[in-house]
Amino acid sequence: TLWGTLFATDAAAFDQRLDALASTVCDDDPRTRDQLRSDAMGALAHRQDRLACLCGNQHCLGGIATPSTVVVHVVAHADSVDTPLAQPERSDGGGAPANSPTGVDGGTATPSDAQAESGEMAARASAQHASLDGESPPMLSKPLREMTLAEVITEANADPGEPLATPPGVIIGGPLLPGPVVARAALHAKVVPVVHPGNAPPEPRYTPSRALADFVRCRDLTCRFPHCNVPADRCDTDHTIPYPNGPTCASNLKCLCRFHHLLKTFWGGPRGWHDRQLPDGDVVWTSPSGQSYTTRPGSRLLFPSLCLPTAPVTVTETPTAHTAGLTMPRRTTTRSQDRRQRIDDERRRNEAENEAAAFDSIPPF
Repeated sequence: TLWGTLFATDAAAFDQRLDALASTVCDDDPRTRDQLRSDAMGALAHRQDRLACLCGNQHCLGGIATPSTVVVHVVAHADSVDTPLAQPERSDGGGAPANSPTGVDGGTATPSDAQAESGEMAARASAQHASLDGESPPMLSKPLREMTLAEVITEANADPGEPLATPPGVIIGGPLLPGPVVARAALHAKVVPVVHPGNAPPEPRYTPSRALADFVRCRDLTCRFPHCNVPADRCDTDHTIPYPNGPTCASNLKCLCRFHHLLKTFWGGPRGWHDRQLPDGDVVWTSPSGQSYTTRPGSRLLFPSLCLPTAPVTVTETPTAHTAGLTMPRRTTTRSQDRRQRIDDERRRNEAENEAAAFDSIPPF
């Protein structure tokens, strides 16, 4: 829910803008007018000039959304992004699927049981995806003002609802997203698979590759300093053991915001902060007072496969300590003073050029 106070003229212009965007879809779009206006606010945030039509017709010209100039990173399972109605894979011999589900008793489910379960999951996912559009069913049997508190609590607890057929996703630095919302967002998004590096050897350079950096950010989700929640896409990729003594690999890389990156770099030593990273992504911090803090990857709850151990770190040489002359960089002037200096310098250059041009225009040339 979004609330705001606008001038009357701005509110009228905003209302007309939402109506104009809501009218860019065809009549077969399943969303209601209010839902279209709500999606129009998202289109404004992405600087788009029209909505993508969800009618599903092949000949509809509004099915392609305009490219967004805003990047929002969402981490999700592959089955949340794929089409929910996809049929389960079957073996060539007509037997059980390649990935047969295992029952509680340790036996293997029959093909008919697996197909029935997959079909039920696909149907439930399809119904949940379709429930995003159209009129929502009423939450209560009668208006709230006509009900007592006991009746409201009874009806609210009567039907807890069915579990989601697809796992949720998460916006890096933001809230969780239900599976149907993730699938809707993936319709017109660029989907990049995140590959677990496993026991891959270290990369022979300081800057990690795009795939490795994406894995580290999706694994950590936030800054790994204790009690810091800066989103990972706004953090630096830090070598726990400084390069080149420490390798460029997943077990030696983590996300740190710029402040804590500088703190770790310039406030180490015997009386500073120390960090130690484990192959599963856990980082053990030791404060100057000797207190230890263990931070775990933010993806551990929703995406535990990203926290599987990677290749252990092998250090061939003892990392060299910082020299006595290496200290935290300090500004000699403020940013405001630097900006004022640039403006004054540009004005002096413009003044000199204007004087030269005026002198050249006076005859004789």
